[in-house]
Amino acid sequence: MQKDWLTSDEAAVLLGITAGRVNRLARSGELAYRMAGRTRLIDPLSVQRLLATTRRRPGRPLTPQSAWAALLSDLGTADWSQLTEALGMSPKQRYNLKRLIARSPAENWDGLAKARAVVHRVRVRPAYLGEILQWDGVVPSGASATGQYGLDLVAAEEAEAYLSGQTWRLLQEEFHLDPSPSGNLVLWSPSVSEDTLSVVLDREIMPVSVVAIDLLDSGDPRSRRTALRIIDQLLEAPPSD
Repeated sequence: MQKDWLTSDEAAVLLGITAGRVNRLARSGELAYRMAGRTRLIDPLSVQRLLATTRRRPGRPLTPQSAWAALLSDLGTADWSQLTEALGMSPKQRYNLKRLIARSPAENWDGLAKARAVVHRVRVRPAYLGEILQWDGVVPSGASATGQYGLDLVAAEEAEAYLSGQTWRLLQEEFHLDPSPSGNLVLWSPSVSEDTLSVVLDREIMPVSVVAIDLLDSGDPRSRRTALRIIDQLLEAPPSD
């Protein structure tokens, strides 16, 4: 075994990720490698190149189309072909997005997905939160979806969900919602076209990757740690074809 080549464990230490993710990056072509029997040896120069790339925060967010393709597929691990086609992505766009997913660490995803939706933070009586989450067209996410995914996080008198612009206006009228920087209700309106809005909202609860991104945005340290763990697990999972 040549000293200048790295085992997956050694490359993982340098990159600050798991050996499983190192192997996934190697299979996707992001890291150069060779096989010595059953042992995968990683080219140290490709590790240094990847470090130089991932240490830079993303210069700009993904387009809403790409952000939702990544998030609704749980970072490329589920329903990839179906979702990207439904969102109108070209083969080149799908290819580029899959490469970006493979090389983007968990802590970059709140920035990458920033343009996914317009956020409305409002103050509402706690007694109304449950009723709003049950409203037709409202899809729970973030702190309001942690229980469904078995996450040990409790939203006390707070709620978070996605909805269309039309549903947002109906809720404003019904509950007299007032904008508030410290509000207890966060509502997101996806920044996609009307013809693809149903692709995002036609569900009872947001996928776990969307929940994780919303937890990253919350600013709560415990929620952030939980979110990073979820995203790391998705990035280590086998990608969907």
